[in-house]
Amino acid sequence: MAPSMTMPAQPGMSPVFDPRAFLPPVNPRDFEVQPLISVADVLGYIRKYWPAGAFLGLLLAAFTFYYLGMGVKIYEAESQLLLRIQDANVFNFEAMATRGVTELSAPQLINNHRTELLSRRFLAHFYDHFDAQKRDAYLKREADSLSRKDELMKLMGLYKPGKPGDPKERFIDLMIANVRVEPLKESHVLRVQVRDRDPRLAADFANEYIEEYISYVGEQESKISADASSYLEKKSEELQKRLRESEQKLAEYRKSQGIMEDTDTKDISNDKVRQLNAAITEADLKLTKAKSDLDNLVAAQNAGRDLTELKLFADNPDVAYIRKQLDAKIAERAPLEATCGRKHPRMIGLANEIDALKSALDRAVAAVVSMIQAEVETQQRQIVDYRHQLEDARGVALDLNGKNVQQSLLRDQVRMDRDLYEKIEMRRSQAALTGQFRDSGLLRVADVAMVPEKPVKPNKPVAAVAAVMLFGLSLIGLPLGRGIFNDHVRQLFSATNANPAVQEVERQRQHAMPYMQGTGGFPAPVASPFAVANPATTALPAMEPTPAPRQQTRLMPAIKPLDASTTILARLPYVHGITPEAMLSELLKPEPVGASSALHQLTTTLEHQAMNRGSTAGVVLVTSAGTGEGKTLVSAALAAAFCHQGRRVFMMECNPSSPTLHQWFPRAAQGYGAYAQHIEALRYGHSNLFLLPGCDLPAHATNELLDGYRTWIERAKTEVDWIILDASPLLKSFANVAPLAPLATDVLIVNNPSVTTPAQLRAGLALLQPMMSSSALRGMVVNGG
Repeated sequence: MAPSMTMPAQPGMSPVFDPRAFLPPVNPRDFEVQPLISVADVLGYIRKYWPAGAFLGLLLAAFTFYYLGMGVKIYEAESQLLLRIQDANVFNFEAMATRGVTELSAPQLINNHRTELLSRRFLAHFYDHFDAQKRDAYLKREADSLSRKDELMKLMGLYKPGKPGDPKERFIDLMIANVRVEPLKESHVLRVQVRDRDPRLAADFANEYIEEYISYVGEQESKISADASSYLEKKSEELQKRLRESEQKLAEYRKSQGIMEDTDTKDISNDKVRQLNAAITEADLKLTKAKSDLDNLVAAQNAGRDLTELKLFADNPDVAYIRKQLDAKIAERAPLEATCGRKHPRMIGLANEIDALKSALDRAVAAVVSMIQAEVETQQRQIVDYRHQLEDARGVALDLNGKNVQQSLLRDQVRMDRDLYEKIEMRRSQAALTGQFRDSGLLRVADVAMVPEKPVKPNKPVAAVAAVMLFGLSLIGLPLGRGIFNDHVRQLFSATNANPAVQEVERQRQHAMPYMQGTGGFPAPVASPFAVANPATTALPAMEPTPAPRQQTRLMPAIKPLDASTTILARLPYVHGITPEAMLSELLKPEPVGASSALHQLTTTLEHQAMNRGSTAGVVLVTSAGTGEGKTLVSAALAAAFCHQGRRVFMMECNPSSPTLHQWFPRAAQGYGAYAQHIEALRYGHSNLFLLPGCDLPAHATNELLDGYRTWIERAKTEVDWIILDASPLLKSFANVAPLAPLATDVLIVNNPSVTTPAQLRAGLALLQPMMSSSALRGMVVNGG
């Protein structure tokens, strides 16, 4: 041990050592988490800055009232469209009757009509059929109207009139912006709401809108019926030609064989032939229906219609179920659109669910399309197979029955062709008849729009409420924000940009100045802004005017580490004691005997770094290059300094090969600490210190030790303020230190120049730096300086 640094008592002076000139008192407010502002601060900010808030609030209130409560009057007219669920079309014959619209598919049809009412195809139809004189006057009025922004630009002389575009496109855009279609709750009614500056024109638009839509839907339906009729007409001509050929073959055969009677022979071969003919007829009918469905599908795709409107899609259970869920989600989102923005969590969730259901609906529709195409191919293959079987059966029948069998075959072929021709011709006639009827009976006008009397915009009561709310927010928010910025945010930025170590040294110097002014003593200058003045080299106050011999202590040379950026945070003097506990007590005393100021400075630096991270705590890893450098002494002293400042500290010894923590804290839990289930079992007496010595841990079980370290660190993070890891020396047990380095927020290197050479120190740093964060290394603590 080096001799302790003491100062001989001067004649006439008290031998009692006064530590106040060396140890600044601990200010508890430096380590307390103070609230940002108090109620008194809020009231003070409002009293100080309320004129600016009131001025800005008046400007915002005036602008809000002008924007919401003044301007051109806008009127809204509403007409209603009813979707009739019962199929009341008298032209739906029994042979072509389809299932009526069910309650399951009614919401689907309502949403289909709601979408098509705002489609550009229908609006182009509406543009062509609306009164041209009213339409042109409406477009001219809108082209001549200026928005508030354009009026302001015109007053400033910066307005330039734009070039008008296509009248049809401008009309469609205006209709999309001013027309809103909403379903009436718990009904099959669609509300068409039109807004315009002219109340009479708004009513005309609303009434003509639904009338033209009914006509538009009828034209689309008739076009589909006409397409189906054209297809059936071609198919009827083909079947008629085949029937004539079959009859001609039967007649020629009878004539050539001299058969006068048309008798049926009853045998197995003829029955099989008849069954195959019936099967071919049924398969041919299915093929015809499948081809008709496929043609309708292609026609609907070419016309740009929604495929789900077709019966073959609406009858599909998968499509119907997905559409029901999709309609429910759209109906759930509709009332939220008026109150919630697009980025509202509920709106985002509903939008994601709707997109997922739409994707599922597209997949289901694609599956139905594939099923139709597969049905056509299947029926074609089945007919071919039946014909092969029929030919084989005919050969057997010819061998058995001769002329009568051949006659029966020809007669069956004629009967099959005639039945198929009659069915196709009947459906063609019905399709041609229904295609000429435009009114399907599914849509009708539920209510007409009347000329509105009161405008919906501007709304002066709403504008007044909004103006008052903005004025109140500005009156309170602006003074509060300005006060917080001036008194807190600006100081926080200044404290972040400054060096914490330099600020702490300057604060300690200012704290000690009142004690030095009466004696004429001055502190020794600090050589580096990052280094800490050695308390042992600080000049003591002169007790007598006559010179007295002073004991000078040689400064230890600063060790240059691997990189020149490592800071010497503190220098701790040599201390002596009979036991490690006594040495720790000596180190906690004021300078020049102990190092309380250096420890206080070290904890302050760590606290500042925690504040920069946005926290008030951290995990400190304490290690050294070699053994015997005082690593455990520094860890214990740092833990004691934190506890002295009111912090809760958990200290864990991570050096199982050479544990010594139980010697520094004799009353620590031994023998069962590693098996404790809660950190409270590790409390050291009644203090804020929690200890986990390593004397009972197996040094060889590295993996188990690492898992235990991580478990205790995660446990202690919610219970204490600081966690100190007393790790192994780097050059002796680097494998024990490497897994702990990434877990630490602060790393301290303990160095004793009389024990470890500069080359060994640099080698230890070279091993440690790749394993830890680049910002975790805080610096070195020189022990024995």
